[in-house]
Amino acid sequence: MKRFIGLLTIALVIVIVLIFVTNPELLNKAWLYIIGFIGYIVMLGEKGVSAVKKAFGSDKIPPDNLSQNIPKEQAVNELNLIELEKKVADVATQLNNGQIEGKALGNGTITILRYLDDGESTLGLLFLRNQFFAYTLEDTFRVEKVHGKTRIPEGFYSVDFLKEQTPKTLTYRNSRPWFDYHLEIKDVPNFSNIYIHVGNTHEDTKGCILIADGVNASTSKSVAMSRQAYERFYKKISSLLKSNEKVNIQIYDEDWFEKSKMTTI
Repeated sequence: MKRFIGLLTIALVIVIVLIFVTNPELLNKAWLYIIGFIGYIVMLGEKGVSAVKKAFGSDKIPPDNLSQNIPKEQAVNELNLIELEKKVADVATQLNNGQIEGKALGNGTITILRYLDDGESTLGLLFLRNQFFAYTLEDTFRVEKVHGKTRIPEGFYSVDFLKEQTPKTLTYRNSRPWFDYHLEIKDVPNFSNIYIHVGNTHEDTKGCILIADGVNASTSKSVAMSRQAYERFYKKISSLLKSNEKVNIQIYDEDWFEKSKMTTI
C-alpha cells in the first residue's frame, strides 16, 4: 500500500511538472496564488498573536514607559515638526542661491516664507540675514481685505520704528524695559500700523506678523514661546536701526519654493 502511494505521488509530481513545462504561464499564476496564500496565513497568525496578547494583557505599557504613550495627533504633529525643521535647514543653505522671478531669495534683511494657509491663519518661516530665526503666524489671505482679519500682500518693504506713543507701545514699555518703539512694516498698500509683535493665534493679530519659537500646525494653528523670540528679534533689529542701517523685509506667499525651483523642499 505504501509503495502504491509512493508511486502515485511520483506520478502526480511528474504530471504537474509536465503541465508547467508545457504551459509556463500557469507557473506565474500559481506562484502568485502561493504568495497570496502565504500572506493570508501570516495575517491570520498575526491576528492570532494579537488576540492572545490582548487576552493576557501582554500589550499593556510598562509603568516606566507611560510617558511615551503620546496621543496619535500629538505624535503626528511632532513628526511634521521634525520634517519642517529639516526643510528649514535645507532652505537656510539655499537662500542665497534660490531665485524667484529673477530676484535672489535672500535679498531682505528679514525674509518670511509663508508655507501654510488654512483659511484662518497663515504659518511662515522667518529668516534673519538668511539664517532661520523663528516661526511666524499671520491672518489668512483674502482677495478683498477684511479689516483686522487679512494678511498683508507679499512684497519687499522697509522696516523702521513707529515713533508714536500708541497704547500698545506704552503697554510694551511697561513690561519690557528694553523696548522703545514698535517695529513697523512701512508703505504696505492699503494697510497701516503693521507691526511684528508677540502673540499666539490669529486672534492676537489684526494684519500684523506674530513671531515665535514654536509652532503647532494641527487643526487649530498657533505659535508658542512668542515673548522670548520677540525679545531676541527686537534687540537685533533695534540695534541695526540705531546704527543707521536700513532694514527691509521680503515676504513670499506659499508658492515661493515652486518659483525658486527648490525641488528638495
